[in-house]
Amino acid sequence: MLRQLDFLDEMIRWSKRINLTAIRDQDEGIEKHLIDSLILLGYCHGNSLLDIGTGAGLPSIPLAIADSELQVVSVESVGKKVNFQKHIRRSFDLKNLTPLNCRVEDLAKEKGFPLITARAFAPIDKILELVQPLLGDEGELLLLRGARDELSLEQTESAMAKYDFRVRAQHSYSLPFSGSQRQVLQIIRN
Repeated sequence: MLRQLDFLDEMIRWSKRINLTAIRDQDEGIEKHLIDSLILLGYCHGNSLLDIGTGAGLPSIPLAIADSELQVVSVESVGKKVNFQKHIRRSFDLKNLTPLNCRVEDLAKEKGFPLITARAFAPIDKILELVQPLLGDEGELLLLRGARDELSLEQTESAMAKYDFRVRAQHSYSLPFSGSQRQVLQIIRN
């Protein structure tokens, strides 16, 4: 856990100079960045993960720190955020982390990721559109969402049908300090 806290401290330090995250308090960062990212460990299977719209490396960096066998590719279009991720990769010697400075659409030639995740990246319909060509046939999309998703159920169901996806399971949980409600959606192809 010490490496996780070192990562968080470094993110807060960098955020004083460049906008990586609005959270500047360690206790809040532990809950809303680390714990909220690490909840995915219980759902990770296989040996590789694609994290889209990762920002400062959430959840990709906490996952890469926690599981050195998991090959994590993080995709972010904002260069300063990718520079931070590269700094963390060097500083922590995270050989299993590959930060990419590009848009998700640029990965369209890549196929067959067994596991893709997104956290606070885009509405579900947009995420489904973007991951559809990237997710392997037996792959799974893990979405970290708030208790109140910004999309209506009708829009979500329409996007699921359009891209031939379905929710395999929905797991609700509460963050330990604030009690904020969160959910993990496990989405697979029909």
